[in-house]
Amino acid sequence: MRFELQLFDPHIQDLAEGVERTLQSLGQIKLIDRTARRALPVVDAILTVLGSNGHSVRYVCEAKHFLTPNSLRPITERLKQDAAAMKARPLLIAPHVGDSIGEQLRSNDIAYLDTAGNGFLKDSFLYIWLRGFKPPKKPERITRAFQASGLRLVALLLSHPNAIESPYRRLADDAGIALGSVSRIIADLRSLGFVRLASRGKNALVNRRKLLEHWEFGYATRLRPQLNPQTYRQAEDLPVERLAERIPPNMREEVLVGGELAAAIATQHLRPQSATFQIRPHRPLLPIVKEMKLIPDRNGNIILIEQFGAMSAWTWQREFSARLVHPLLIYGELLHGKSDSRLAETAQVILEQFLAPTLDDASANSR
Repeated sequence: MRFELQLFDPHIQDLAEGVERTLQSLGQIKLIDRTARRALPVVDAILTVLGSNGHSVRYVCEAKHFLTPNSLRPITERLKQDAAAMKARPLLIAPHVGDSIGEQLRSNDIAYLDTAGNGFLKDSFLYIWLRGFKPPKKPERITRAFQASGLRLVALLLSHPNAIESPYRRLADDAGIALGSVSRIIADLRSLGFVRLASRGKNALVNRRKLLEHWEFGYATRLRPQLNPQTYRQAEDLPVERLAERIPPNMREEVLVGGELAAAIATQHLRPQSATFQIRPHRPLLPIVKEMKLIPDRNGNIILIEQFGAMSAWTWQREFSARLVHPLLIYGELLHGKSDSRLAETAQVILEQFLAPTLDDASANSR
């Protein structure tokens, strides 16, 4: 059996080389670098499997450095659409596909390969199922761009791509980070291929969809825990939709609504079962807790979390019934928890309706 893996996205070179090692145990593998002339901008890679009987099958590949339970469904749906459009089969590439995610992918007829040695490929002449391989343990080196302070700046750049042209002091103020960190974070983003020099000596933010993938994982694991989230439940049986009405009047100009409640207000796509309220740092919580009749509960559905940076940078500049946080932070909050299909669907609506126009700008040159 022979395998031909054509690579189109330079940002997944490490994953492609890992998958190459996985396939070496099954037959001959040829890795072809197409990144210099990316003729298929919506495709990360294409895998062709050639059987000894003359049969062949082609897979459209999407590579993800990070997988979260809530992000899996929109990924598989988009991958199926891409594969159908190219009359091929869908295949997901990742660093590690464990038993739980592997089962979900197989039940959705999605092939997968990972760099640890796991994989599933199935066709009329082909059946490969590799399982049980654990990801190698190695020291994690996190670039500055994806540490907590870097993730604040990345969030600002993803939500306001033109901000990359702003003075560093303005970036530091809006992101809520030290001025000295800005140049180092942008240098890291440049080395990773997310910032490039545009015309007239100005920086430009590129490959934004890939950058969002890194930010989404980093928000859940590194940034959000630093924002001091505190969980409560309601003392009264009040519909979540009406919670914003209970924000103390003297705090309504400085509290932003996020999470499920904000997503419901913006999209009308779900009935919220929880709400997130972003509070200015160092603001006493007692007035809002008392006015909203909240009781501390680690399993509660009301989250109070700190804002970061300049409030003007994160207030959604649209007219709603409440002051909403920027859709990027709504998106991150919807995806950070356990697998929930309704939240995954709503996150996809937020992504495509409100974030895609800036992520898919012509200068982004990436999915």
